[in-house]
This record gives sequence, structure tokens and C-alpha cells, in this order.
Amino acid sequence: MKTTGLRSFLSPIRWIIVTGLVYFLASGEINIPRAWIYIGIYAIGGLIIGFMLLKKAPKLLIDRGKMQEGTKRLDKYIILTYFFFAIVITPLVAGLDRRFGLAEALPFFWLYIAIILYIFSTVFSVWTMLHNPFFEGTVRIQKEKDHNVINTGPYKIVRHPGYLGMLAGSAALPLALGSALAFIPLGIMIILIIVRTSYEDTTLQKELPGYASYCQEVKYRLIPFIW
Repeated sequence: MKTTGLRSFLSPIRWIIVTGLVYFLASGEINIPRAWIYIGIYAIGGLIIGFMLLKKAPKLLIDRGKMQEGTKRLDKYIILTYFFFAIVITPLVAGLDRRFGLAEALPFFWLYIAIILYIFSTVFSVWTMLHNPFFEGTVRIQKEKDHNVINTGPYKIVRHPGYLGMLAGSAALPLALGSALAFIPLGIMIILIIVRTSYEDTTLQKELPGYASYCQEVKYRLIPFIW
């Protein structure tokens, strides 16, 4: 496996390690069962995604390991900001919330909802990647790969199913950690996902042949029957 492929394969593990470290340090505790359960499930899900791509779409796994040439500059800022909020700010807020009791903790029951959201996110994301060989981590027109419109699988439902999976996965963390205050950075993450979806959709309509016609077939960008 190439270095970029290995980086892509291990990315979810790195993200959840950073998330866990930030949360446990901020909370001042380590014996928090709901956090460990979610971390374990997230890590297992990340490895499953990696192995599936390794078997079914190894080229995509490699391509997702770095920002490719031609990535839109604005998208770099959007995605880096999103991940900063996802793996640093959200667990930091949740940890401080737990340490200082800033808000009433969400009942343990919400961990199960978080797990359901994460499983949905994982399944939907894998489904998307297996149908779209151009599903890199950033926005760009992949001319060297004869980039074309994908209209199969989840792309029959919404135009950006990967972001729908990202949306569900983002909502899972505050629920898993039991922090109501963590919904504040979650709100910013949701805004970033919406902005990125709109930006990518506009870019594709302008620069990818056939995409404007596809938009007439599939009306919704992110959430069916809403937007």
C-alpha cells in the first residue's frame, strides 16, 4: 500500500485518537464508559471502511490520502475548519462541560442514538464511495481521470450523499459524549457542511459537463424533499 493510501486508511483512527485525547484531558477523567464505547465503535467502523476501500476501490483510497493538485482554495479552508471543529473544538467543549457541569448531561440513552447515526453515516459514506471513483476528500474537477457525472446508487437520492453521511456522523459526537453545550460547535459544523455542499454544487454546475442536466433529474443537494 502506498504512503498516501496508508494515510487514508488510518485517518479515522488518527481522528478518533485526537478526539479522545482532547475530551479526556478537558474533562479531567478517563473512566467515562460512554466515551470509550463510542471511540471503540468509531475505530471499528473506520477500519471497516478502510478494508472495504482497500478491496473494492484501492485507487480511491490512495487518492483520498492527500489534497490533490487543482483543489479549490476555498474548499481547503472549509474542510480544515470543519475538521478542527470536529476533532478539537467539539470534544474540548464536551470535556469542559463535563468537568465544570456547565449544562445538564444528556442521558446515557442518547449514546444509542449516536451509534445509530454513526452506523448510518458509515454505511451511507461507503455506499457513496463504492459508486463514485471521483470521491476524493476535496473539491476539484479531476480532468486527468476523465471526471464525469455519477448518477447511480445514493446519487439517485441526493446530489451530495457523502455530505449527508458527514452530517449524520457530525451529529453523533455530542450525543455520544452527553454534552448539550457541544451542540454549539456542532451548529458551526453543520453550517460548514451546508456551505461546502453549495460551493461544490455550484462548482460542478459550472465546470463539469452534464452536471447541470443531472441537477434536473435529482432535485435535492443534501436532504431529500428539503434542500
